Amino acid sequence: MATIEELQLELEQLREENKKLKEDNKRLIDGSEQLLGRNMMLSEKLDIYYDVRRRVEWLKDLVQRHRELMAFADLRDDEELLAIIEARIEGDNIPIPPEFGLREVAELVGSTQQRIVELYKRKTIYHTVDKYLDYLRLLRALRLLKDKPAYNIEAIAQDAGFNSVRTMHRKIIDTLGMTPGQFRDITNPPEQ
Repeated sequence: MATIEELQLELEQLREENKKLKEDNKRLIDGSEQLLGRNMMLSEKLDIYYDVRRRVEWLKDLVQRHRELMAFADLRDDEELLAIIEARIEGDNIPIPPEFGLREVAELVGSTQQRIVELYKRKTIYHTVDKYLDYLRLLRALRLLKDKPAYNIEAIAQDAGFNSVRTMHRKIIDTLGMTPGQFRDITNPPEQ
């Protein structure tokens, strides 16, 4: 049988071991937090890398199509050129960032900017390329509001190609007479 002194000595050793284990545990937790932060940072960099690669591939494809289309740029009649523009922009569902405009449309279909200006002025209800692109951005925003109820308004504005939430908000109000939130509520009623 152990004496009181031996038990006290053993208790003191257990306390020391417990203290060391707590310190080791704290170091492990701190190290885990650092690894988690590093992994999150690497994950974000990887997402950015893949996004850049996707955009580079899209641009390479765009340049190749541009080269192919330039050979036939002035051989198309107006209706054919309009159909090609609509097919390339709407059919391929290409991104329409805020800076995408007349020059990019002309390059996309291998035509001159002047021809595109005249074409939209004479043959469309939009009268300008910018109005046409704004209309497409508006349609994309409305589709996202309806199909992605969990998306926040800022993400929808960015994905649709608006340069700000305010611009998208104003366009939707001007067109529908309601806010983006009201449109979302109408198209996604709460389940009963």
